[in-house]
Amino acid sequence: MKSIEFKENDFLSRVTEKEWKGELEKTSFNYHMKVLWVATIFDPIFVITDYFNIPNDWQLLLGIRLSVSAITLIMFAIRHKYGFPSRVNIALTFLLISLQNAFIFHLIGNEDLLGQNINYMALFIGAAMFVLWEVNYSIIIVMVSALATVGFIATNPAIDMSQFFVKGGLLLAAVAVFMVVLIRTRYELFIKEIKSRLALNASKEVLLVQAEEIKTINENLESLVRDRTQELERKNMALEEYAFINAHKLRAPVASILGLIPIINSLPLTDEGKIVVGHLNSSTEKLNAIVRSITEAIENGESEIIAK
Repeated sequence: MKSIEFKENDFLSRVTEKEWKGELEKTSFNYHMKVLWVATIFDPIFVITDYFNIPNDWQLLLGIRLSVSAITLIMFAIRHKYGFPSRVNIALTFLLISLQNAFIFHLIGNEDLLGQNINYMALFIGAAMFVLWEVNYSIIIVMVSALATVGFIATNPAIDMSQFFVKGGLLLAAVAVFMVVLIRTRYELFIKEIKSRLALNASKEVLLVQAEEIKTINENLESLVRDRTQELERKNMALEEYAFINAHKLRAPVASILGLIPIINSLPLTDEGKIVVGHLNSSTEKLNAIVRSITEAIENGESEIIAK
């Protein structure tokens, strides 16, 4: 088995952009859609406040609010056809509502600046809390909204620019910057969490593969041990049989020869006969020593037999 070494950073580096963006869309889609529907439904309802605060132009604002909701619904309907991710839908809706709020500055006077700035801040705070998108979305939306706000205020003689900043304009700008920073921070943390989750899943898959490999190796080892045990049992049986043969069938004739040699020596022998009997005795003693050493080696479990 090839050893597989892995670290968290190794798996994080293997997570592709396509993988984490797909997981981002899957994870953020549900609450993006909830925010989208809330904005689509409630934005036209706020015309009630326009009716009381801007009585001369509430009908114009109703038309704008309904247009924003209609564009949002159209984008929602065609998102699958053109492959729009949910963050594009929510970003477009947010931009349209932001421009709608900027346009209201064209219709009010200095006395309504604080209330309108607070309404605008609520939009930015809501986005900071509930949306997830790349930082360039936030920057584009804030810049376009700021230019639109300045433009509408500049074309409204009933508003003094200095009064705008005094009555919440500076705070609105600070909230806009806060929104950019918070969304970016949440987005980056969310991406790290997604990558870590994907890397963890990948590491689990590797662990499963390793577990299967270890299981296979264990099964092979068990089979190997079983085969080896059977082989050793066969060899032990062969050794036991050989030990029996060595101790009884082989040693008996040797002992008989050793017993006959004294009898032969007691007989009248020629000088040559005595020499032959001497050689026979010497050879038989050596053979007896070898048989004895073999028996002892087998009984003591020795693996090597050295005959001298």
